[in-house]
Amino acid sequence: MQAPVYCRSCLTPRNDPETSPEGAGDLPLDGFAWAQLLPALAGAPVATLVFVGPQLLVAFQSHEAVRMLGRRAVGRPARQALADLADHVTVVGRCMASGEPITLERSPVTLPDREGDRPATVLLDAYFYPLRGRDGSVEAVLAQAVDVTTRYADDERLRLALALNRIGLDLSRSLEVDQVTATVTRLAANFFSGWGLLDLWQSNGALARVAVTHHDPALQATLEKLKRLPRVSGRADDQPEPYSTRTARTGQGFMVDLSPSRVEEAAANSEHREVLRRLRPRWFITVPVQVGPRRLGALSVVRPDGEPPFTPADRFVLEQFAERAAIALAHAHDYDEQRQSALALQRSLLPPVPTSTANVQLAARYQTGGAGAEVGGDWYDTIVLQGGSLGVVVGDVEGHDLNAAGLMGQVRAVVHSHAHLGLPPGRIAEEANAFVLSTSNEQLVTMTYMQLYPQERLLVWVRAGHMPAIVVAPGGDVSLMHGRGGLPLGVDAGAGWSEETVHLPPGALLAIFTDGLVETAEQSFDDGVAALAELLGAHYAEDVEVLADRALATLHEEAGHRDDVALVLVRLPSAEAPAVRSVSRRLPAAASSAPIARLFLRDLLSQWRLPEGMVDTAALLATELVSNATRHSDTGVELRVNMADDRLRVAVFDESHRMPHTVAGDAEATAGRGLQLVEKLASSWGVETEAGGKAVWFELAVDAFLGDR
Repeated sequence: MQAPVYCRSCLTPRNDPETSPEGAGDLPLDGFAWAQLLPALAGAPVATLVFVGPQLLVAFQSHEAVRMLGRRAVGRPARQALADLADHVTVVGRCMASGEPITLERSPVTLPDREGDRPATVLLDAYFYPLRGRDGSVEAVLAQAVDVTTRYADDERLRLALALNRIGLDLSRSLEVDQVTATVTRLAANFFSGWGLLDLWQSNGALARVAVTHHDPALQATLEKLKRLPRVSGRADDQPEPYSTRTARTGQGFMVDLSPSRVEEAAANSEHREVLRRLRPRWFITVPVQVGPRRLGALSVVRPDGEPPFTPADRFVLEQFAERAAIALAHAHDYDEQRQSALALQRSLLPPVPTSTANVQLAARYQTGGAGAEVGGDWYDTIVLQGGSLGVVVGDVEGHDLNAAGLMGQVRAVVHSHAHLGLPPGRIAEEANAFVLSTSNEQLVTMTYMQLYPQERLLVWVRAGHMPAIVVAPGGDVSLMHGRGGLPLGVDAGAGWSEETVHLPPGALLAIFTDGLVETAEQSFDDGVAALAELLGAHYAEDVEVLADRALATLHEEAGHRDDVALVLVRLPSAEAPAVRSVSRRLPAAASSAPIARLFLRDLLSQWRLPEGMVDTAALLATELVSNATRHSDTGVELRVNMADDRLRVAVFDESHRMPHTVAGDAEATAGRGLQLVEKLASSWGVETEAGGKAVWFELAVDAFLGDR
């Protein structure tokens, strides 16, 4: 072990005959117990030196300092004894003058030859402490240093590993090309404390600068200007081709010191020159972005004048950046192609955008989610039905993939075809449910189907696990329609859906939508629906096309929703209801039509505010007539309801010419008992023949039920 080195004359107090050897120094350090302090410092595993006096005489060198730096000439000024450590000697002087401790972290030091070895550069963490005498003045500086080369290398390796892991993690979250390019330049700029530039080859063969990011947000706008300006070469070989272009073309990387004068001379105009002066590019490094032999472009980083130059280690790190960026870009391109194919499939499965008619104004929208969102299964459809009614359906298939899009198209086709057959909403939901259960997808489907009678302002609808609908009256009053509800499609083979009939106000605005418009991870369903209702109420007077765009822009795009969305807006005529109320409905020739007719008539007459007893009686008699008619018809029946002069007339038409008859004295007979009820309870009834069949009708007078109010 090397012995510590002392300059006793430097450390001995003046005029102390007991401790001062002959020729004692003239630098008093009263108050320091050097006899106890120095032996403790001598054996410490930290390189320690003591400098005293105005000349910074080297007074002490510990075992570790001798081992690390070699034996120094104690008693001599530091600038002579430590001439190879001039930067550190300067710091010693600053510490002596200021009286403040100073720290140097990771300071590079070239060690002298030791036993024939070549000098080695190490990194030292150095600490400088002022030592004061009895009068409080700084009389000495204690300097200690620790070799942190290995620890720093380990830290750098850890920092690099963490950075590359972060790059991989961030890029794995980026599924679209624009996201990847922005992420790559942002990470590169922050890691190297400069600005990142990404150039990619385009389909037309041109190299485009697709993303630029400065680590200093205050300079980002200036950097964006540079993106739009012509490139400068800045090359020392006077070649006009910029380094990044050559790298993208050949796959050869560069690490250069840009000449400020050459860069400025290459500016295209005064604006270009001013931008370059503000950014002060000096140190430049560029590496290829490629997957195998396929060159995608170049990734570059620039540091401004005054920052340290790039090192080979920096180039290695940037190459790792570029390698991960290339993989992410390739995946993003593949994803984009697949997503565009899926979107094309989905759009082909959606109907043409409906157009407004003389009876109703229509607007429909489908929009995919935010960046990275997969294709979903939301859909809408509008179907013009017999008798002037309109079918409107909005649905959502569980999942976000091609399976969801495919099932969406199939369910839409099932609903569309059964609506054209004249099936009521409840039956349509049952048929769609049976189809979903017959598939192997095991995906749930929510759906709202509405049959709208614009002139009568009647709405007959079912809701299968879907969002409620929103109704806005002309005055801006908003209400939610929940209906009778029901399970989503694909849950239970025996499930049924009860219709609800609603009488809407003149000019009513209907909104039917999927959950992607109103619900996110940050926003609850209730808050989202409330926001949509408020928007529709505030902008009710706008054209439905404008209002649909506003709803999507405000609630979907600006809010950053990532789910896809379907939206249909329907506005009814604003004319008042006609004096004579008249409605007709086609029902299939099936036993289920009787309860459907009963429920429809009850809802309708309740909306017309007829006496409760009259509603019950009409529903009972209509059920009997529809039940009888469906037994004699192969194509379906038509329920006709008219209200005029305080008399309600209900007729059931079927295509059979067979006349109905009542029971004639046979207590065991069942046929004709419905007509017995009609004959007993109706004010009047009868049968009318028509060209295509017959209509059995009955009438009820409001006066007969006034006591029920």
